[in-house]
Amino acid sequence: MKKITVLSTVNFTDAQLDKLRAVSDRLDVQQAPSTLPGDLPDDLRKRVTVLYGWGKPLIEGHKFPNLRWLQTHSAGVDYLHNTPVWESDVQISNISGIHATPMAEHALALMLAFRWKIPTMLKAQQQAEWTRGRWEAFAGPELRGATLGIVGYGPIGRELARLARAFGMRVLAANRSGRRRPAGGFAEPGIGDPDAKIPEKIFTTRNLPDMLPRCDYVVVLAPLTPQTRHLFNRQTFRQMKSTAVFVNLARGGLVDEAALVSALQQGDIAGAGLDVFEKEPLPAESPLWALPNVIISPHVSGFTPLYDERASTLFAENLRRYLNDEPLINLVQKERGY
Repeated sequence: MKKITVLSTVNFTDAQLDKLRAVSDRLDVQQAPSTLPGDLPDDLRKRVTVLYGWGKPLIEGHKFPNLRWLQTHSAGVDYLHNTPVWESDVQISNISGIHATPMAEHALALMLAFRWKIPTMLKAQQQAEWTRGRWEAFAGPELRGATLGIVGYGPIGRELARLARAFGMRVLAANRSGRRRPAGGFAEPGIGDPDAKIPEKIFTTRNLPDMLPRCDYVVVLAPLTPQTRHLFNRQTFRQMKSTAVFVNLARGGLVDEAALVSALQQGDIAGAGLDVFEKEPLPAESPLWALPNVIISPHVSGFTPLYDERASTLFAENLRRYLNDEPLINLVQKERGY
Protein backbone atom coordinates (compact mmCIF):
# COMPACT_ATOMS: atom_id res chain seq x y z
CA MET A 1 0.00 0.00 0.00
CA LYS A 2 1.48 3.33 -1.11
CA LYS A 3 1.59 5.92 1.65
CA ILE A 4 0.43 9.50 1.15
CA THR A 5 2.88 11.88 2.77
CA VAL A 6 1.35 14.78 4.68
CA LEU A 7 3.66 17.55 5.94
CA SER A 8 2.64 20.06 8.59
CA THR A 9 4.77 23.19 8.84
CA VAL A 10 3.00 24.38 12.00
CA ASN A 11 3.69 23.09 15.49
CA PHE A 12 0.80 20.75 16.24
CA THR A 13 0.90 18.84 19.53
CA ASP A 14 1.51 15.09 19.57
CA ALA A 15 -2.19 14.55 20.32
CA GLN A 16 -3.19 16.69 17.35
CA LEU A 17 -0.78 14.83 15.06
CA ASP A 18 -2.22 11.55 16.33
CA LYS A 19 -5.68 12.85 15.41
CA LEU A 20 -4.46 13.30 11.84
CA ARG A 21 -2.76 9.89 11.73
CA ALA A 22 -5.91 8.22 13.04
CA VAL A 23 -7.76 9.20 9.86
CA SER A 24 -6.13 6.36 7.92
CA ASP A 25 -3.12 4.08 7.95
CA ARG A 26 -2.54 5.24 4.38
CA LEU A 27 -1.23 8.54 5.74
CA ASP A 28 2.41 9.25 6.58
CA VAL A 29 2.09 12.40 8.70
CA GLN A 30 5.30 14.39 9.17
CA GLN A 31 5.94 17.71 10.88
CA ALA A 32 8.63 20.35 10.29
CA PRO A 33 7.52 23.67 11.86
CA SER A 34 8.34 26.81 9.85
CA THR A 35 10.65 24.84 7.54
CA LEU A 36 11.13 25.93 3.94
CA PRO A 37 11.26 23.33 1.15
CA GLY A 38 14.98 23.88 0.58
CA ASP A 39 15.75 23.02 4.20
CA LEU A 40 13.95 19.67 4.15
CA PRO A 41 15.57 16.33 3.35
CA ASP A 42 15.29 15.92 -0.41
CA ASP A 43 13.55 12.56 -0.13
CA LEU A 44 10.82 14.01 2.12
CA ARG A 45 10.34 17.08 -0.06
CA LYS A 46 9.77 14.91 -3.12
CA ARG A 47 7.27 12.67 -1.30
CA VAL A 48 4.99 15.39 0.05
CA THR A 49 1.50 15.17 -1.46
CA VAL A 50 -0.39 17.25 1.12
CA LEU A 51 1.09 20.42 2.67
CA TYR A 52 -0.31 22.19 5.74
CA GLY A 53 0.80 25.57 7.04
CA TRP A 54 0.88 29.27 6.28
CA GLY A 55 3.26 31.94 5.06
CA LYS A 56 6.50 31.32 3.20
CA PRO A 57 6.49 27.48 3.24
CA LEU A 58 3.20 27.64 1.33
CA ILE A 59 4.33 30.45 -0.97
CA GLU A 60 7.13 28.08 -2.00
CA GLY A 61 4.71 25.19 -2.43
CA HIS A 62 5.72 24.79 -6.08
CA LYS A 63 9.03 23.38 -4.84
CA PHE A 64 7.25 20.19 -3.76
CA PRO A 65 7.15 18.30 -7.09
CA ASN A 66 4.37 15.88 -6.07
CA LEU A 67 2.16 18.34 -4.20
CA ARG A 68 -1.55 17.85 -4.92
CA TRP A 69 -3.28 19.72 -2.11
CA LEU A 70 -2.36 22.68 0.09
CA GLN A 71 -4.32 23.30 3.31
CA THR A 72 -3.71 26.71 4.84
CA HIS A 73 -3.54 27.44 8.58
CA SER A 74 -5.30 30.75 7.89
CA ALA A 75 -8.62 31.91 6.48
CA GLY A 76 -7.09 34.50 4.17
CA VAL A 77 -5.20 33.26 1.12
CA ASP A 78 -4.34 36.63 -0.44
CA TYR A 79 -0.63 36.07 0.25
CA LEU A 80 -0.76 33.19 -2.25
CA HIS A 81 -2.23 35.26 -5.09
CA ASN A 82 -0.03 35.30 -8.22
CA THR A 83 2.41 32.70 -6.85
CA PRO A 84 3.39 29.61 -8.89
CA VAL A 85 1.38 27.33 -6.60
CA TRP A 86 -1.70 29.53 -7.07
CA GLU A 87 -1.32 29.33 -10.84
CA SER A 88 -0.89 25.53 -10.73
CA ASP A 89 -3.54 22.81 -10.52
CA VAL A 90 -2.80 22.20 -6.82
CA GLN A 91 -5.99 22.33 -4.75
CA ILE A 92 -6.02 24.94 -1.98
CA SER A 93 -8.35 24.93 1.02
CA ASN A 94 -8.41 27.32 3.95
CA ILE A 95 -9.26 27.20 7.63
CA SER A 96 -12.23 29.57 7.45
CA GLY A 97 -14.74 29.08 10.25
CA ILE A 98 -12.44 28.31 13.17
CA HIS A 99 -12.11 32.06 13.91
CA ALA A 100 -15.83 32.78 14.12
CA THR A 101 -16.13 32.96 17.89
CA PRO A 102 -13.02 35.02 18.79
CA MET A 103 -13.38 37.44 15.89
CA ALA A 104 -17.09 38.05 16.48
CA GLU A 105 -16.31 38.67 20.16
CA HIS A 106 -13.50 41.05 19.18
CA ALA A 107 -15.79 43.05 16.91
CA LEU A 108 -18.39 43.27 19.65
CA ALA A 109 -15.72 44.32 22.17
CA LEU A 110 -14.66 47.20 19.92
CA MET A 111 -18.26 48.29 19.43
CA LEU A 112 -18.86 48.27 23.18
CA ALA A 113 -15.59 50.12 23.76
CA PHE A 114 -16.80 52.96 21.54
CA ARG A 115 -20.32 52.90 22.95
CA TRP A 116 -18.95 53.27 26.51
CA LYS A 117 -15.86 55.31 25.57
CA ILE A 118 -13.59 52.86 27.34
CA PRO A 119 -10.37 54.63 26.16
CA THR A 120 -11.58 57.82 27.87
CA MET A 121 -12.21 55.88 31.08
CA LEU A 122 -8.76 54.27 30.95
CA LYS A 123 -7.06 57.61 30.37
CA ALA A 124 -8.87 59.11 33.37
CA GLN A 125 -7.93 56.07 35.48
CA GLN A 126 -4.25 56.43 34.56
CA GLN A 127 -4.40 60.06 35.68
CA ALA A 128 -6.38 59.22 38.86
CA GLU A 129 -9.05 61.61 37.64
CA TRP A 130 -12.78 61.41 38.37
CA THR A 131 -14.38 62.57 35.12
CA ARG A 132 -16.39 65.76 35.31
CA GLY A 133 -19.50 66.02 33.19
CA ARG A 134 -19.98 62.28 33.35
CA TRP A 135 -23.39 62.37 31.67
CA GLU A 136 -22.14 64.29 28.66
CA ALA A 137 -19.03 62.13 28.50
CA PHE A 138 -20.55 58.66 28.73
CA ALA A 139 -24.32 58.70 28.05
CA GLY A 140 -23.95 57.57 24.41
CA PRO A 141 -26.48 55.68 22.28
CA GLU A 142 -27.10 52.08 23.30
CA LEU A 143 -26.30 49.13 21.07
CA ARG A 144 -29.92 48.10 21.44
CA GLY A 145 -31.78 49.62 18.52
CA ALA A 146 -28.59 50.60 16.68
CA THR A 147 -27.94 49.33 13.14
CA LEU A 148 -24.96 47.10 12.39
CA GLY A 149 -23.75 46.65 8.83
CA ILE A 150 -21.62 43.55 8.25
CA VAL A 151 -19.52 43.51 5.07
CA GLY A 152 -18.72 39.88 4.28
CA TYR A 153 -21.29 37.39 5.52
CA GLY A 154 -19.21 34.28 6.05
CA PRO A 155 -18.79 32.31 9.30
CA ILE A 156 -17.51 35.30 11.29
CA GLY A 157 -20.15 37.68 10.00
CA ARG A 158 -22.90 35.18 10.78
CA GLU A 159 -21.70 34.70 14.35
CA LEU A 160 -21.40 38.46 14.83
CA ALA A 161 -24.98 38.81 13.56
CA ARG A 162 -26.16 36.27 16.14
CA LEU A 163 -24.43 38.11 18.97
CA ALA A 164 -25.64 41.50 17.74
CA ARG A 165 -29.22 40.27 17.61
CA ALA A 166 -28.89 39.17 21.24
CA PHE A 167 -27.99 42.80 22.03
CA GLY A 168 -31.12 43.98 20.25
CA MET A 169 -29.34 45.44 17.24
CA ARG A 170 -30.76 45.72 13.76
CA VAL A 171 -28.52 43.79 11.35
CA LEU A 172 -27.81 44.49 7.68
CA ALA A 173 -25.21 42.62 5.64
CA ALA A 174 -23.40 42.75 2.32
CA ASN A 175 -21.80 39.96 0.33
CA ARG A 176 -20.69 39.29 -3.21
CA SER A 177 -24.04 37.99 -4.46
CA GLY A 178 -26.54 39.85 -2.28
CA ARG A 179 -28.30 36.53 -1.67
CA ARG A 180 -29.28 34.60 1.44
CA ARG A 181 -27.27 31.42 1.09
CA PRO A 182 -26.98 28.53 3.54
CA ALA A 183 -23.68 28.47 5.39
CA GLY A 184 -20.99 26.29 3.89
CA GLY A 185 -17.66 25.13 5.20
CA PHE A 186 -16.60 24.60 8.79
CA ALA A 187 -18.68 25.83 11.71
CA GLU A 188 -18.75 25.09 15.42
CA PRO A 189 -22.10 23.62 16.50
CA GLY A 190 -24.70 26.08 17.77
CA ILE A 191 -23.19 29.31 16.49
CA GLY A 192 -23.78 31.64 13.57
CA ASP A 193 -26.70 32.12 11.23
CA PRO A 194 -26.79 28.91 9.13
CA ASP A 195 -29.66 30.00 6.88
CA ALA A 196 -28.77 33.72 6.69
CA LYS A 197 -32.08 34.69 8.28
CA ILE A 198 -30.87 37.35 10.71
CA PRO A 199 -30.10 40.33 8.44
CA GLU A 200 -33.12 42.45 7.52
CA LYS A 201 -31.55 42.82 4.10
CA ILE A 202 -28.44 41.55 2.31
CA PHE A 203 -26.88 43.94 -0.19
CA THR A 204 -24.28 43.23 -2.83
CA THR A 205 -20.89 44.80 -2.17
CA ARG A 206 -21.52 46.93 -5.27
CA ASN A 207 -24.52 48.38 -3.48
CA LEU A 208 -22.70 49.44 -0.32
CA PRO A 209 -23.78 53.07 -0.96
CA ASP A 210 -27.33 51.91 -0.22
CA MET A 211 -26.39 50.19 3.04
CA LEU A 212 -23.75 52.42 4.62
CA PRO A 213 -25.90 55.52 5.32
CA ARG A 214 -28.22 53.35 7.46
CA CYS A 215 -25.48 51.96 9.73
CA ASP A 216 -24.29 53.07 13.17
CA TYR A 217 -21.52 50.45 13.09
CA VAL A 218 -19.83 48.94 10.03
CA VAL A 219 -17.73 45.80 10.50
CA VAL A 220 -15.57 44.57 7.61
CA LEU A 221 -15.02 40.80 7.37
CA ALA A 222 -14.67 40.33 3.60
CA PRO A 223 -11.78 38.57 1.83
CA LEU A 224 -9.09 40.61 0.12
CA THR A 225 -9.15 40.15 -3.65
CA PRO A 226 -8.24 42.43 -6.57
CA GLN A 227 -11.92 43.41 -6.65
CA THR A 228 -12.15 44.31 -2.95
CA ARG A 229 -8.85 46.16 -2.58
CA HIS A 230 -9.60 49.65 -1.22
CA LEU A 231 -13.30 48.79 -1.09
CA PHE A 232 -13.39 51.44 1.63
CA ASN A 233 -12.05 54.70 0.29
CA ARG A 234 -12.70 58.44 0.46
CA GLN A 235 -16.05 58.14 -1.29
CA THR A 236 -17.17 55.19 0.83
CA PHE A 237 -16.42 56.92 4.13
CA ARG A 238 -18.37 59.98 3.01
CA GLN A 239 -21.40 57.73 2.54
CA MET A 240 -21.36 56.75 6.22
CA LYS A 241 -22.99 58.59 9.09
CA SER A 242 -20.75 61.12 10.84
CA THR A 243 -21.65 59.30 14.08
CA ALA A 244 -20.78 55.84 12.71
CA VAL A 245 -17.96 53.62 13.93
CA PHE A 246 -15.90 51.64 11.40
CA VAL A 247 -14.32 48.29 12.36
CA ASN A 248 -11.91 46.31 10.16
CA LEU A 249 -10.92 42.77 11.18
CA ALA A 250 -10.44 41.40 7.66
CA ARG A 251 -7.38 42.60 5.75
CA GLY A 252 -5.71 45.99 5.73
CA GLY A 253 -5.78 46.15 1.94
CA LEU A 254 -9.56 46.48 1.95
CA VAL A 255 -9.11 50.04 3.25
CA ASP A 256 -7.40 53.06 1.77
CA GLU A 257 -5.65 54.11 4.99
CA ALA A 258 -4.97 57.66 3.86
CA ALA A 259 -8.69 58.08 3.16
CA LEU A 260 -9.53 56.57 6.55
CA VAL A 261 -7.19 58.95 8.37
CA SER A 262 -8.74 61.88 6.53
CA ALA A 263 -12.28 60.69 7.37
CA LEU A 264 -11.38 60.38 11.05
CA GLN A 265 -9.66 63.77 11.20
CA GLN A 266 -12.44 65.61 9.35
CA GLY A 267 -15.29 63.98 11.24
CA ASP A 268 -16.75 62.06 8.30
CA ILE A 269 -17.00 59.14 10.74
CA ALA A 270 -16.85 59.07 14.52
CA GLY A 271 -14.23 56.41 15.11
CA ALA A 272 -12.45 53.26 13.95
CA GLY A 273 -11.48 49.98 15.57
CA LEU A 274 -8.66 48.41 13.57
CA ASP A 275 -7.02 45.00 13.89
CA VAL A 276 -5.43 44.88 10.41
CA PHE A 277 -3.43 47.34 8.34
CA GLU A 278 -2.02 47.81 4.86
CA LYS A 279 1.48 47.39 6.31
CA GLU A 280 2.09 45.21 9.36
CA PRO A 281 3.45 45.86 11.90
CA LEU A 282 1.82 49.28 11.68
CA PRO A 283 4.72 51.75 11.24
CA ALA A 284 5.41 54.02 14.21
CA GLU A 285 5.00 57.06 11.96
CA SER A 286 1.43 56.13 11.01
CA PRO A 287 -0.98 58.94 12.03
CA LEU A 288 -3.45 56.26 13.17
CA TRP A 289 -1.48 55.79 16.41
CA ALA A 290 -2.13 59.34 17.57
CA LEU A 291 -5.78 59.73 16.62
CA PRO A 292 -7.98 59.88 19.74
CA ASN A 293 -10.92 58.25 17.95
CA VAL A 294 -9.05 55.09 16.95
CA ILE A 295 -8.58 51.80 18.84
CA ILE A 296 -5.72 49.67 17.52
CA SER A 297 -5.13 45.98 18.13
CA PRO A 298 -2.10 44.15 16.63
CA HIS A 299 -3.86 41.65 14.32
CA VAL A 300 -5.04 39.41 17.16
CA SER A 301 -8.80 39.15 16.64
CA GLY A 302 -8.58 35.50 15.56
CA PHE A 303 -6.51 34.44 18.57
CA THR A 304 -7.87 31.68 20.79
CA PRO A 305 -6.27 28.85 22.80
CA LEU A 306 -8.52 26.54 20.77
CA TYR A 307 -7.08 27.60 17.40
CA ASP A 308 -4.88 24.57 16.71
CA GLU A 309 -7.42 22.14 18.15
CA ARG A 310 -10.13 23.42 15.82
CA ALA A 311 -7.68 23.63 12.91
CA SER A 312 -6.51 20.06 13.33
CA THR A 313 -10.12 18.85 13.57
CA LEU A 314 -10.96 20.56 10.29
CA PHE A 315 -7.77 19.25 8.67
CA ALA A 316 -8.52 15.70 9.82
CA GLU A 317 -11.98 15.85 8.25
CA ASN A 318 -10.50 17.20 5.02
CA LEU A 319 -7.91 14.41 5.00
CA ARG A 320 -10.74 11.89 5.28
CA ARG A 321 -12.53 13.60 2.40
CA TYR A 322 -9.37 13.72 0.31
CA LEU A 323 -8.81 9.97 0.69
CA ASN A 324 -12.42 9.27 -0.27
CA ASP A 325 -12.55 11.68 -3.24
CA GLU A 326 -15.16 13.83 -1.50
CA PRO A 327 -15.35 17.65 -1.84
CA LEU A 328 -13.00 19.42 0.54
CA ILE A 329 -14.32 21.82 3.16
CA ASN A 330 -13.41 25.44 2.35
CA LEU A 331 -12.02 24.67 -1.09
CA VAL A 332 -10.68 27.94 -2.50
CA GLN A 333 -12.17 29.15 -5.77
CA LYS A 334 -9.09 30.59 -7.39
CA GLU A 335 -11.06 32.54 -9.97
CA ARG A 336 -12.68 34.50 -7.13
CA GLY A 337 -9.47 34.86 -5.16
CA TYR A 338 -10.78 33.14 -2.00
